[in-house]
Amino acid sequence: MTDVVIDELILPDSLDGPGGDEFRELIEMRNEVEFDTLGTDAIAVTPEAIFPHFISTPQKTRRHFVVRDEGRVIARALFAWMTAENAPAASLMADVLPAYRGRGIGTALFDMQEKLAAELGRRVLHASVIHTTNQGGERIASSTGFGDLPAADPGVKFLLSRGYQLEQVVRISSFDLTDAGKSLERHRRAAQHKAGDDYRVVSWIGRTPEKWLEQRAALATAMSTDEPSGGLETIVDEWDADRVRQHDDRQEGSGRTLFVSAAEHVPTGTLVAYSELGRLEGANQPAVQEDTLVVRAHRGHRLGMLLKAANAQFMLEAAPDTPLITTFNAEENEPMLRVNIEMGFTPIGAEGEWQKRV
Repeated sequence: MTDVVIDELILPDSLDGPGGDEFRELIEMRNEVEFDTLGTDAIAVTPEAIFPHFISTPQKTRRHFVVRDEGRVIARALFAWMTAENAPAASLMADVLPAYRGRGIGTALFDMQEKLAAELGRRVLHASVIHTTNQGGERIASSTGFGDLPAADPGVKFLLSRGYQLEQVVRISSFDLTDAGKSLERHRRAAQHKAGDDYRVVSWIGRTPEKWLEQRAALATAMSTDEPSGGLETIVDEWDADRVRQHDDRQEGSGRTLFVSAAEHVPTGTLVAYSELGRLEGANQPAVQEDTLVVRAHRGHRLGMLLKAANAQFMLEAAPDTPLITTFNAEENEPMLRVNIEMGFTPIGAEGEWQKRV
C-alpha cells in the first residue's frame, strides 16, 4: 500500500441503523488486534458494550478514522481531546491488522493525528497501547521506575521512533472466578473486620440511586486526580450529578450491566470509596473491573479489598456463570496490585502510557 487513504468514520445513531455494520466491523478488527497481541480474548468487547464509550460527550470529543483494503477495515485511529480550556493534551491511538503492518499505515495514522493536535493547539500528546510482556532481550523502563516493556515489541519500537516517552506501565490482569466463592467470602469478612463498624457496603445495579448522585460525582472527580498517572500531564475532570445521570444513560442499552459497591462512612453518611464491575449481558460473559477508588483520608482500612470482594460476590449472585474479571492497574499502584494478587488476579499483558511534548 503506497498510498494510505484515511476516511473519517461518523458514528451511527444506532447500531441497528445505517452505519451499524461498519462499526461492528471496526470492533471486530479491534478485537483481532488485541488477541494477536495478548494471545487471549479476555479483554474483547462487543459493539454494543463499547459504543457508548466511543461517542463524544460535552467533556470529551472523539473522532474515528479507518483505512480500508478492498472495502475491508484493516486499520483504525481514535483521536480524542478533553474540551476543558485548560486541558493540555490530545489522545492518539492506532490499530493495524498484523498482516498489514510495515506498510506505513500506522505512520500515516499518527501523522494525521499529530497534525490534528497541532491545529487544536495541544502541546502534549498521549498514546495508550496494548503490548506484549513476554519477549526476551532489552527492556524499556517507564519514567515512574515501576514496570517495563520489551524493546522488541512493535508498538514500543514505533512510539520510541516518533519521540514518545514511556511514562507509565499498566498491568493487565485476569481473575478466574471458577470456585472463587469461598475465597471472596473470606476476603470480604477479613476486610470488613479490619474496616470496623465505621464503614458499611452499599451496592446497586445500573443507575446510581438519587441519594448517592452528588457523592458518586465527587468520587468520580477524585478518581481523575487520585488515580496514579505517572508523568502524564492531566487535569481535574469535574463531575456533577447531571454528568452521572448522563453516564448512566449511556450505559443503558449498551449490552453491559454495571455492578457498583461503595463504602459509606457511617459516622458522616458519606461515600468514601467505590468499585465498579461491568459485565456483558448473556450467559458465560466476562466482567471488566472499572473504577476502584478509596479517597485519601480513608485509606489504610482495607476498603479496597472489602469493595472488590463484596462487588464480585454481588455480581456472582446475579450472574453466577461469569467466568472471569479483567482489570488494568498502574504498576506504581502497589497497594491495589497487592489486593489483586491476594484475590487471585494473574498478569496477562500490559498497556503502555506514552507521552510526547511538542
